[in-house]
Amino acid sequence: MNEAVIVLLTLSYSLILGIIVAQVVLTAPVVFKVLDNDNASKFLRAIFPRYYLLLFLICLVASLISYLWFSVLDTWIALTASMLAFIGFIIIPVTNSARDRGWNKLFKILHNISVLNTIILFIIAVAQLVRIS
Repeated sequence: MNEAVIVLLTLSYSLILGIIVAQVVLTAPVVFKVLDNDNASKFLRAIFPRYYLLLFLICLVASLISYLWFSVLDTWIALTASMLAFIGFIIIPVTNSARDRGWNKLFKILHNISVLNTIILFIIAVAQLVRIS
């Protein structure tokens, strides 16, 4: 297999890991320490759609690379990652509405889905990096 293709897929999954780590370790914990609740909420509502959209686009690139040059299993894994990122993206408005309306149970469910999606995306990226290396 062409080394450039392996590098592209490695780069895709590495970007996914980097984005998740930056969000979880750097951005999320600091925002609540530096900003008041109102500004933290505004910031997070601006950043999370971009976060999931970027993850979704990178996962689509990984899906295309996997489809063209890797196995069916790799393609399904990349498509699953794409689906998880897309779900994270589309539930953001509902999550925000649930928070605004005080629907705490629904907010918690949707937030947990978002967190679980991120964890699974992280695991997929690590697993795929191990598999292709």
